[in-house]
Amino acid sequence: MTSSSSEKSSKSSKGAKAGSNVDLTFAAEWNALDKPTRRQVRRLVRIGRPQENANDARMAVGFAAYQRTRPWFRFFWLWFTPLMVAGVVAGFAVHPIIIGMVLAAAGNAYLVRRAFKKTEWLNEPLLDGSADN
Repeated sequence: MTSSSSEKSSKSSKGAKAGSNVDLTFAAEWNALDKPTRRQVRRLVRIGRPQENANDARMAVGFAAYQRTRPWFRFFWLWFTPLMVAGVVAGFAVHPIIIGMVLAAAGNAYLVRRAFKKTEWLNEPLLDGSADN
């Protein structure tokens, strides 16, 4: 009984720790945006393009910073490499087109990761321009 209660308390402390990485003011601003604006910001960040205005650029930088704290981003090379190898091996066993599909998905995953890393400097002109106004 005591081990399960201590286990539950350790799980709740892990959840609280993970939630502390989130900037609550940014989360409130992000959730206040309308759905099409959020979608546009996310898409432009994922494809590595600058935003249209300073407010969107600020939200994009915050969104990319949040995504860089997520486990899928932090442990990218840990899951990416085995999945690539497994996908290519499966492609050889099934059909050569599968190899191309795996390589395309891998290329897309790598480009998205790179786009999240370059969001800040990509939107820097818009962010600097908002400080002058």
